[in-house]
Amino acid sequence: MKDAQEARGRADFRDIASELTERYVFDMIPESGSARKATMRGSAIYSVRSAGSQKFPASEHSVGIVLATARKLRASRGSDRIKEYDAPVGCIAISPAGVDDSLAWLATRKNLVVAIPPEILAELAVHEFDGTDVELEPPAFGTVDLWVLDIAKRVCAELTGDVAPNELYLDSLVTLFGVHLLRTYTSRKRPSVSLKGGLSPGGARRVREYLSEHFTQKTNVAELASVAGISPNHFIVRFARTFGTPPNRYLINLRLDFAEKLLVEGELAIAEVAYMAGFSDQSHLTATMKRYRGKTPTELRFRG
Repeated sequence: MKDAQEARGRADFRDIASELTERYVFDMIPESGSARKATMRGSAIYSVRSAGSQKFPASEHSVGIVLATARKLRASRGSDRIKEYDAPVGCIAISPAGVDDSLAWLATRKNLVVAIPPEILAELAVHEFDGTDVELEPPAFGTVDLWVLDIAKRVCAELTGDVAPNELYLDSLVTLFGVHLLRTYTSRKRPSVSLKGGLSPGGARRVREYLSEHFTQKTNVAELASVAGISPNHFIVRFARTFGTPPNRYLINLRLDFAEKLLVEGELAIAEVAYMAGFSDQSHLTATMKRYRGKTPTELRFRG
C-alpha cells in the first residue's frame, strides 16, 4: 500500500475542485406542488406556489422563468432597491452566483427554475469563449426571453410527464440554458478566429507529471501555469485544448481514478479511501463519484 501511504501524506482538504453539495434550490423550494431533477450539469425544478416570499442565497447561477402571468412582483438584487413589476409569461430572472436576490408575490405563481453551478458554467465558457472568466449580466426585471420559454416548456413537460424524467435529456436542456446564458447575458463574444495551440509538448509533460504527483494537494492556476512556463491568463484555455478538459475536471478525474483503484483493492474503509484520494470526507467522495462516474463507492466495491 505504498501508493496509499504516499497519497495520505499529500492529502489536503482544500482543493480547487468545488465540493459537491445538494442543490440549494431543492432545499429552498417546498416539494409540495413541485417536480424536480438534478443532472450532471445542474438542476431544474417546476413549482406552483401560493402567495409568499423567498430569499435566494445564490450558491449557483439560477434562472427563473415565469410560466403564468404574475402581477406586482417585488424583487431586489443584491443591495439594489426593491422593484415592483408585472411578469408576463416568458419573463426571465437571472440570479448570478454570489448575489443574494429576494422575491415576494401576492398570488399563486407558476414557474421553472434552472440552477447551474459556477464551475459548470465555467466549463461551458471554455468551449464557448476559450476562457472561464465570465460574468453574468442579468437583464432588467420584466424582460421576456421567448427562446428560454420554449426550452422551459420542454423541461416542464419532461418533469411532469407520466414516466420518470430522462436525466440525459434534461441534462442536454440544462446545457442549452447554460450556453444561452453565456451568449446572451454576458459581455463576452465568441472569437471570430479560434486561438491556436495548446501547451507545448514539454509544458504538457511537466504539468501531467506534476499533477500525477500532487493531485491530492491544493493546487491553483498560477502554480500550474508556472510549471507549464506560460502566463496564468492563458493557462486554462491552453490546458483545455491540450487535455480536452479544464484543470479542475482533470484533477477530479485523477482523484476518482485513484479512489477507484483503492476501492477495488478493498483493503481500506471508504472513509479512508476518501481521505487518501484528497476528498474532504466520505460523503464528498460519494457525491463526486456519483456525479462524474454514475456510481457510488459502495456500488463499485461490490462490483469489484
